[in-house]
Amino acid sequence: MYSPQKLHPIAYLGSVVNGIKNLWIPLIIVLFNSRETLLSGNISLKYILIIGGIFILAIVLFGGMDFLNKYRTRFWIEDGKFIYKDGVITNHEKELDIGRIQSIDFSEPIFHRIFGAVKLEVITPGEGIKIDTMKKSQAESLQGILYDEKAYLEETVEIGAYSEWPRIEEESDQRETAGFDTLYRMNGRSLLLMSMTSGALGTFLALLFGFLNLIGANFLIERYFEYFEGAIRNLALAMGLAIGLFIIVGYALGILILTVKYYGYTLKMKHDDLVVEYGLLEKKHQSVNINRVQNIIIKDSIIRRMIGYYSLSVTITSDSLDSEDIDGTVELLPFIKKARLYEIVDHIFPNYHVEVPERKVPFRGYRRYFQVVTLLVLIITSLAQYFLFDYAWIAGLVLILVFMASGIYSAYNSGYAIRNDEINLMTAGFFKRSHYVIKHEKLIEAEWVFNPFLHRAKLGIITLVTAAGMLGSRATIKFIDRSDIDKIWQWAERGHRNAEDFTEGN
Repeated sequence: MYSPQKLHPIAYLGSVVNGIKNLWIPLIIVLFNSRETLLSGNISLKYILIIGGIFILAIVLFGGMDFLNKYRTRFWIEDGKFIYKDGVITNHEKELDIGRIQSIDFSEPIFHRIFGAVKLEVITPGEGIKIDTMKKSQAESLQGILYDEKAYLEETVEIGAYSEWPRIEEESDQRETAGFDTLYRMNGRSLLLMSMTSGALGTFLALLFGFLNLIGANFLIERYFEYFEGAIRNLALAMGLAIGLFIIVGYALGILILTVKYYGYTLKMKHDDLVVEYGLLEKKHQSVNINRVQNIIIKDSIIRRMIGYYSLSVTITSDSLDSEDIDGTVELLPFIKKARLYEIVDHIFPNYHVEVPERKVPFRGYRRYFQVVTLLVLIITSLAQYFLFDYAWIAGLVLILVFMASGIYSAYNSGYAIRNDEINLMTAGFFKRSHYVIKHEKLIEAEWVFNPFLHRAKLGIITLVTAAGMLGSRATIKFIDRSDIDKIWQWAERGHRNAEDFTEGN
């Protein structure tokens, strides 16, 4: 990797495919204008050769530039930098400081796996590099070299320049230099439970309607319901059976989709770098540097809490528009038992103190979690009851009870805990919780919402913002007492206990 490397030969075939993709619209226009000739059947060999020749020439013109660009593409490592160079008429060269690399990810789509190729993405706080097609052996070698180079750079930098902790010297001497330590591997039972509690039906519906919109075949859904209406004379029974069967089949297919997506989920660690690997048809390898983590997020839902499972994510910074995850969130553990989760967190982040925050929403703040949405549902239900449906009040009552229960759940599970330079903040919404752990040094902004209605009730809303992707990560705790808002605000403003308090100045 210290000498210029080329792309995988299959990348050149991708240029031809891109050329064909760019010709779909012109091809449709040509076929539409020639529809009378084609339908008449009077097509001469000369006409076919001319059209075919023009089509091939267009592919060469559209794909030729991309082909030359990929042929001239080179990448290598030199003097602590990862260098990527391409261009045909104008040469473009990018240099990434290896010490600032936050994530080295590569994925293996089905087509790429056939030829032993992968897609590679290198992410930094600024602009990243995305290599569409390279050999898998190249990607693994490059990933390993970059990790070793990063570890060497971090060991030669003064303590504290990159991290608050770094790891103990005795542990440092025992680290493996050849491979990764496996911290967690999801078994089949956990994979199935995760798929069943991860919105499988929603996943199926998103893929289904996305596909139908792509091919313009929404009439298939209409025919599906028409079939049940024709087979069963009772309209209500027919619709009930159609919807019930649709939900059952959709939920089962959603579970299958998620199982295939997260198959073989594994979390590994080498030096201060974490790598997650998963996927059956398309294998993905995603990495993150521990020192670049901006905050820790532990999530759960009411169903998962009942069976004792949680998920762990972190956020990193990146301004790259090429990155698929522009929110900067990296999921490390999508489904894991609580005890095992905290054990792994303590091992990965020894400088973080993770604790469940105390509940801080006062009783007078509870109704504010559901009063607005309840009022909207009440208005809509009243209009539907008057103009459309005599039994709309039943659906409205059910929705109001659900939103009230969700609001009470959110209020009951919201809170915070401050310990020196760190805050644990719990937020909740619609029977789901998010537990944020934020270091003061990673905080970039604090926002305080305080209107006349909240002033009268002595309540407030505060949001803590940390860097994450291009959008930032926002943790908001709502309708807590004014005194608690002051505590969080003072922590955000003053930081460490020895910092100067500017509010006491003249």
